[in-house]
Amino acid sequence: MIKKLKSNWLTIALTLVVLVSFILSGIIWTNPFQYERPHRENSTSSSQQFTTQSMGDVYLPTTIVRTGKDGQQNLLYSQRANLINDVQRNLCDWKLGRTSEVKTNNCDVYLSYLRNRHSLMLSYPDNVTGEVFNETFDQSIDTNRVKGINHIVIPLNGTHEIYLLRDYHYEVYRVQVNKGDFAKLPKIGRHVRPIPVDHKIIKGNAMMVYPHGFTLPKLAYQVSDQRINNLSTNLLSTNRHTSVTSHEDSDKTVYTDGTNRHLIYDHTNGTVDYENDIGNSNVVATGQLYAHFYNILVKTGMPLDNIRFDQAKDHNRTFIYRTYVEGFPIINTDGYGGAKLQASQSGVERYWMSLYTVQVPLPLSGDQDVKLPSTTSVLNELHASNQFKDITDLRVGYLWKGNSQDSKVVKLVPTYFVKYHHRWVDYTELLK
Repeated sequence: MIKKLKSNWLTIALTLVVLVSFILSGIIWTNPFQYERPHRENSTSSSQQFTTQSMGDVYLPTTIVRTGKDGQQNLLYSQRANLINDVQRNLCDWKLGRTSEVKTNNCDVYLSYLRNRHSLMLSYPDNVTGEVFNETFDQSIDTNRVKGINHIVIPLNGTHEIYLLRDYHYEVYRVQVNKGDFAKLPKIGRHVRPIPVDHKIIKGNAMMVYPHGFTLPKLAYQVSDQRINNLSTNLLSTNRHTSVTSHEDSDKTVYTDGTNRHLIYDHTNGTVDYENDIGNSNVVATGQLYAHFYNILVKTGMPLDNIRFDQAKDHNRTFIYRTYVEGFPIINTDGYGGAKLQASQSGVERYWMSLYTVQVPLPLSGDQDVKLPSTTSVLNELHASNQFKDITDLRVGYLWKGNSQDSKVVKLVPTYFVKYHHRWVDYTELLK
């Protein structure tokens, strides 16, 4: 037997190889994904990294307030859960019906809806159109009736209706809920921290105020910067055979395509100023600018994960977008992490944006909480400094500390910002 095995070892080995090959082939054919999984995971990871945020994501509300049965209001704050996205996913499954006007031009009635007991309220930093609401929440409310929305009030008392509030003229609209699961709306859970707030009408403007002092953490983020060559190509390239040229002008680089478009890159602060004369015949209608500017943001190639619509001004022809972290805007004088897009009625479009934005949160050592005073204390300090007369709004946000060119890490410090002569500034700057 041993002699036979020795003499036929080659034949036996070949037979075993063929059998193993058949077995492996059978496994692969019956379960091919087992062997493709590493490749598929890498592909998915890559696609997620470059996934473009939808228009509805960029125009999401930015704050969520829960009002109890006793009328106490709390801003729901969480470093772990994305509560706004949770509500969005829930409302996208709802079916909204008939819309009717409740009241206009009555600030007392309006304030009562801002403080609606036993409710959840989502708020935008500025007015959005009914079309944007429909796009964000996959609905079809009557946009001929609802011209704008600042707040979405969702009663939790089983009435099966929601209210859409517009600060302009204190407009209140009731929308019937034909289908909706109120039980899935976010609650104050283990990872959600309630911060006491209230709503008031100050100088004719609806504001969220903080009746008591509270704390917010300092944050650290890794800074990412977009390549200027990529941005200039994205904005200046067309289907026509045009070549982009550039020349240096002091601390700036000027790019042009030889037609009616040019881009100026400022090396000192990493900002871009782009201008394009599209002509009177191509002016985009004001109501269509939300979608138009969203498409521009996509075209630039800038990361949109944390970018949110923040403000419309100049008769709703100029939009400002900011980076938001944990529900609060990042504000700074150099425009880091944001963009301003303008489309004039004369046919000239201008875009101002920063190459720098925050992407990856980083841990901070030690106690990094910052104690912020109550809104009343802030307003009293501003009154004492004779600056209050020039202030039209107030909010809490994060101040970008440091120069992004000096470090790839930036610290974000919470503070009050006030709108002073039409721009947001750290309130402590007015007290110096």
